[in-house]
Amino acid sequence: MAKSSGELTPLMKQYWDIKAVHQDKVLLFRMGDFFEIFHEDAQTAAPILGIALTMRNKKSADQTPMCGVPHHSIAGPINKLLAHGFKVAICDQIEDPKFAKGIVKRAVTRILSPGMVFDPSTLDSDQFNYLCAVDKKHVSFLEPTTGECFFYSVSEVAEQKKLVQTLNPVEIVGSRQEIEQLKSLLEDQFVFSVHEKLSSAQVVESAQRLISYAVSMQGEDILKTLSPFEEREYESRLQLGPDVLRHLEIFRTYKGDIKGTVYEAINNTLTAGGSRRLKQWMCFPLRKQEKIEERLDKISYWLKTTDVLTKIRQHLRGVGDLERKIGKISHPNSHPRDLAALSLTFRELKEILQFFKEWQPALKKVQFWESEIDRILEDNLPLQYRDGGLIRRGVSDELDELIDLSTNSQAKVLELEAKEKALTQISSLKVRYNNVFGFYIEVTHTHTSKVPLDRYQRKQTLTNAERYTTDELVELEKKVVSARTRRSELEVEIYQRLKKDILLDMPEFLKIASFCSELDVITALSWLALENNYCRPEFSKDFNMTIASSRHPVVERTVSFVPNDIQLSKNECLLLTGPNMAGKSTLMRQVAVVAILAQMGSYVPAAKAKVPLFDRIFTRIGASDFLAEGLSTFMVEMKETAEMLQQATENSLVILDEVGRGTSTYDGLSLAQAILEFLIVNKKPLVFFATHYHELTRLAETHSTLVNAHMAIHEDKGELKFLYTLLPGPATRSYGIQVARLAGLPAAVTKRAEGLLKKLEAAIDLGNGSSPNQLDLWDQEPENVEAPPVDPKMALFLKEMQNLPIQTMTPLDALNKLAQWQIELS
Repeated sequence: MAKSSGELTPLMKQYWDIKAVHQDKVLLFRMGDFFEIFHEDAQTAAPILGIALTMRNKKSADQTPMCGVPHHSIAGPINKLLAHGFKVAICDQIEDPKFAKGIVKRAVTRILSPGMVFDPSTLDSDQFNYLCAVDKKHVSFLEPTTGECFFYSVSEVAEQKKLVQTLNPVEIVGSRQEIEQLKSLLEDQFVFSVHEKLSSAQVVESAQRLISYAVSMQGEDILKTLSPFEEREYESRLQLGPDVLRHLEIFRTYKGDIKGTVYEAINNTLTAGGSRRLKQWMCFPLRKQEKIEERLDKISYWLKTTDVLTKIRQHLRGVGDLERKIGKISHPNSHPRDLAALSLTFRELKEILQFFKEWQPALKKVQFWESEIDRILEDNLPLQYRDGGLIRRGVSDELDELIDLSTNSQAKVLELEAKEKALTQISSLKVRYNNVFGFYIEVTHTHTSKVPLDRYQRKQTLTNAERYTTDELVELEKKVVSARTRRSELEVEIYQRLKKDILLDMPEFLKIASFCSELDVITALSWLALENNYCRPEFSKDFNMTIASSRHPVVERTVSFVPNDIQLSKNECLLLTGPNMAGKSTLMRQVAVVAILAQMGSYVPAAKAKVPLFDRIFTRIGASDFLAEGLSTFMVEMKETAEMLQQATENSLVILDEVGRGTSTYDGLSLAQAILEFLIVNKKPLVFFATHYHELTRLAETHSTLVNAHMAIHEDKGELKFLYTLLPGPATRSYGIQVARLAGLPAAVTKRAEGLLKKLEAAIDLGNGSSPNQLDLWDQEPENVEAPPVDPKMALFLKEMQNLPIQTMTPLDALNKLAQWQIELS
């Protein structure tokens, strides 16, 4: 808490006046070369930043907790605070301390939040940094680092939740009432910010709130780097919920890694904007065939013109993160080096745009600004650009004069020194400069009698010399010092004017950036198809599916993959049986991945593919717990299955793997059959259903749309070999014990399991209509399983080793004993 203003020093009074306006933020208070953090803010920030918490006024009763970071390396600490969900207010010195009368004026120049970052270049290049807002009919997103702005018309709460979870914004903005509702809906897993104001822009309410919030944080200049809000289609997209993306390991594996994901396997993009655009396409595949065919036509074109494709990709490599480079220019902390980096990007863009007639006007603008930036800015720009040295000669006549005066001051000083030596006949006379006294003439005491006191005014007496000044020297000092100051000011003015002029063309640059991102994705998918022998998918009007030599894009990169032919007619269900490790899950996943790739407009990993246009894909693959929400694996399985049973249509694709295995045998079997029958009879989507419940295969006798199939294996004398080939008909058995043996379970365990299995199979016969009670394995006496015989020599060795007196043996004795055992055992 602040003390009463009468007890505060002027500096701390200034601090508390500013902090009072920003109580919900960590305040970074500029003091010289450091940003200092005080009081509760310091106690919060120090452990996050990994810096020492110290005290201001250590010897007084008013010991203020504080910590600080150098102003030139502030980006890292700010990012850490934002990553922990804090807002940050940057309070800077807004006047030069040299000219300050009393305490230096300070003000908050920028407010930051997780969505409004300090330096976009510190973000993961392939990750979005979305702000999000929700109203009753819409969900809006704004990406301040790239200028991307869009909204979806979605009114159902469940769909709004799914959309937010899919795009995973870093910050959600809303009124106090909206935030309370969203927290209960989204289980408080996001960073929420209350903002009551709306902008006057003619867009939907949630978009107005985002615009107002962005301006309140970074000022009006940010509007120059934002694209107009566009409405994106939601209902006409292939619906993929966050569960589907997780089950199929589209962006993250179950372990949370990027390596091993579908995204990593197909991502050949060369720019950050391209990698982000690819993620968008994968999250929201299309349903309108004409739009899909447009993308596929572009890929086909590049596959026919590989020479130009190669050149385009070479130049795309040098584009970098064009969207964030453009967005960064509007930031208050932008540096001339950001403009220089943009010029280098423009150099590569020229080579790309020349291949496209429709982009010739944009090409001229790119050429102009590349030339203009290079004409104005120096090649080697200083880090502290406000001290000058960033504008080339020839840009301004006034600046050229100031450069001459400030850089040639030493020559003028030497000229004056020579002149005074000649006039006074004092050969040791020197003209010097320091920051305290400015310019002065120094004469040793030996020659003070020769000093012309009518022109020289004494300035300082030293032990061995006297220092003087003259009217001419005072005038030179004024010119030199003012020239340096004016030069710095004028260079900054020219730079700011250049930046302002470039910002006027930002809408055009944002369009170019969007074009380059899409071009990167299209050419990357072309290269993917070229390198990996992907085929162009076709879309069936009868909703049948035929995929020849289907492959999984991730698995085929790591193993010798066995392709499979998959054929399914409208409303049919493929019931997959066979042992674990035989490839059932991989086969089903690759079908879903082929569907996603096809509808996002990509070639697919197959020899030929004719697939339906799905409206939704549902998956339930693998086990997962949500312990923090109090949900077990089985509860999660049932909740996800319930969602697909409610929302699936005849135009959906449903992937179910081992449903019902999380509970007792008969409960699970009953649920699995009821779920399968409901899908077949009531919903009629295309279904891939993998199970170990072999009893379900008999449903094919009563349901004509159920097709039995299994993954082939070869068994020879109890040894299994997985063939990974899809064959018609049900599997004859599950081979669970054989798989357990392959996994390394002790022979005694697998032999006991085989005995139990024989008794169970003898006791149960579901085929004759019997309905036995739940089996009790404990009622069965365990068999005496003989342990394998032990080699007598080995038994003797083990006994001798067990009784070896290690503590009384010398190291040499121990080595000799080891050598003896080695000889005996060999």
